[in-house]
Amino acid sequence: MGLSPGAAIGAALGCAASGWIGATYGINFPVLARASFGVYGNIIAVLARAVSGVVWFGLNTYQGGQCLQVMLGAIFPSFKSFKNHLPPSAHVTSSQLLCFFIFYIIQLPLLFIHITKLRHLFMFKVIVIPIFGLALFGWAVERAHGFGPLFSQKTDVHGSSVALVFITGDFTRFAKSPRMVVWATIFSPVHPINVLRVSRNLLWTFGLRPSLNRIRILGVVVTSAVQVIYGVSTWNPLQVTELWNNRAAQFFAGFCWALTAIGSNISANSTAVGNDLAILFPRYINVRRGQYICAFVSLATCPWIIQNSATSFISFLGGYTIFLAPICGILLTDYYIRQHWQLDVAALYRRESSCYWYTHGVNWRAIAAFMLALIPSLPGFAAKINTKIKVPIGARYIFALVWPVGVIIGGACYLLFSLVWPANHGKLESPKEAKAPSILSDGDLEK
Repeated sequence: MGLSPGAAIGAALGCAASGWIGATYGINFPVLARASFGVYGNIIAVLARAVSGVVWFGLNTYQGGQCLQVMLGAIFPSFKSFKNHLPPSAHVTSSQLLCFFIFYIIQLPLLFIHITKLRHLFMFKVIVIPIFGLALFGWAVERAHGFGPLFSQKTDVHGSSVALVFITGDFTRFAKSPRMVVWATIFSPVHPINVLRVSRNLLWTFGLRPSLNRIRILGVVVTSAVQVIYGVSTWNPLQVTELWNNRAAQFFAGFCWALTAIGSNISANSTAVGNDLAILFPRYINVRRGQYICAFVSLATCPWIIQNSATSFISFLGGYTIFLAPICGILLTDYYIRQHWQLDVAALYRRESSCYWYTHGVNWRAIAAFMLALIPSLPGFAAKINTKIKVPIGARYIFALVWPVGVIIGGACYLLFSLVWPANHGKLESPKEAKAPSILSDGDLEK
């Protein structure tokens, strides 16, 4: 389910709030989750994000393979008639599967390189992609003869960048100033992180996602323009390029979208899963190994089945927001309200002696709040997955607001439980007193 403009703003504020914590204490999302869910209870939050990252890695790789297919078709027109040897039940053609694995192999070596050393790739991306977006926007407006016909058309485009709230801290922990992270997240044309500083080196880490609202506007404009110009309704931009009678334009469009897919997989999806696995299995897995595990496991998701079924694709996006929204509400409520902007960083890395040990390493208040926050959106989610299920119209409206509903209810329930049954905490460190752990302490690449 796509985010409304208001929810999109809320997601951007969530990115800023999460990024502030990461930049202040030098911790990533899995470590932060220990403060709210417990030293062991954070497994729920970590697995929820990891599953999302694995599936999105597979989807982005498949979409990158489609981009490669467009590029090869533009260079070699005969490639468009590549013989298919797969049955319709496979939901993928031979050429699509071939391009998928070629693109998959291309990005594997890039996972070996530390994210901070890929700044030139992201710098190139942040220059090229906005130019491409403006050109595509201009083409849509000119060919559709202005804005009137565009917005009079209906569109079924949906998008979700809720997961950005959960990956922001993985990168902002390297930032020099929390304030810089907040302003860059909210106002920058590149979302959510722009400039990070590690030690004494200024590192430019661009382009996890372009600005959410700009993407939404561009998607609506281009989709509506295609309906006006060609009489075809499609949410896939690569299908739009197939309608162009210009091989150079097709190749450049495929290249730009492929660059976006690679950037997202490297900087967002695989890195998030790598951080999660490094926390769960620190003795055996660091971030780099976790990234490769993400890449290998993503093959099992069969992304072509998800991609080629609009119903399952949109249901996946909306369904997973149900699980991510309450976690976001719990984490932010715990830090900004219950703990008054303070964390004991050292205790996040201890067990029984930690103030975050709660009950055998699990904070039942967070677990209960998480479960309760799922209830209001479950009927609408079930109806979205299975259209044969009849639910009240009110349940569908609630599901349409699954992100703010989950954040508010999850945070409110957690705060209520914490007030009625308060956890016993010692003196916590203020941001000025806290010392961020070493980059090596949470299983980073250099370990």
